[in-house]
Amino acid sequence: MSTPLRPTQYKENSRSLATFRSGVGGNSARLSLYVVEEDVHRVSLRAPHLTYYGMVNGQAHVDVEGNDGEVLFGAGESLVVPPLQTITVDFPQAAQTPAHCLVLKIDRQQVRSVLDQLADPVTWDGTTRGWKAEERGYSHVEEMEGVARVLDMVAYLFREDPPNRDRLIDLNAMELIIQMLQTASRPLLVGEFPRNTSAGGLAAAVQYIQDNLDRHISIDELVEEACMSKSSFYRHFSDEFDMSPLEYITRERVVRARELLADPDNTVTSVSHALGFSSTSHFIDMFKEHEGITPKQYQLERTSRE
Repeated sequence: MSTPLRPTQYKENSRSLATFRSGVGGNSARLSLYVVEEDVHRVSLRAPHLTYYGMVNGQAHVDVEGNDGEVLFGAGESLVVPPLQTITVDFPQAAQTPAHCLVLKIDRQQVRSVLDQLADPVTWDGTTRGWKAEERGYSHVEEMEGVARVLDMVAYLFREDPPNRDRLIDLNAMELIIQMLQTASRPLLVGEFPRNTSAGGLAAAVQYIQDNLDRHISIDELVEEACMSKSSFYRHFSDEFDMSPLEYITRERVVRARELLADPDNTVTSVSHALGFSSTSHFIDMFKEHEGITPKQYQLERTSRE
């Protein structure tokens, strides 16, 4: 058996499946479309957040770390994978039948927002914890008509790029979450991740970062959230993400800033305040250091393409 590629790391120039990414969409959702048109083997994926994979066309074979046997992942089917869980994917027939796969970063706050809007919301108590999927490390949902319809619509939005594409992608991402809440993946979406392992502790810290990007986040808060000593936290975080916690926070603020700037109604000042910067000039300097252009230049370039 060939050696798998190193799991996808968390810098934006990472290899692996990113090689096949054909588009990214949504103003609030982080939804990406991947098109694989050649036979590919042993692609390892590992994300720091809860991740949804939906197969639009084609098929793949998925091997989940720590689980026996492969999962045949076909059109209209879904996978929900916990944070920091490695999966290895083969596309053995992509040269004959191209594979189109949608990947969505699951925002736990968005899941809570969806639950609040449903007629029969889940109570956030002990019944949602200790999720059974922890034993298998993932949730595989076979083809569902509703999910397949949403996947086809999102693929259409990427392909045709109609007016208001990103807003429509956001709406479809929300529908995907609603659909998945009605499946066996529900415990993964609403449960809490165990913190008695380094992976569980880091996942909790990453989620805490995502939930608090609008204010200053201290290392002490992250250490407490991860249930680790400070030295262990720094060591595990650096080993896992190939960057320091502060570098990760800065990178995520840049990512969130790009999402907010995609809306022309948002000003640079309002985005700066939304991300907890006390000084707009500090925000501009930070953004330019990472993106090479000012936030306003980025916004103008982004809106001119739409």
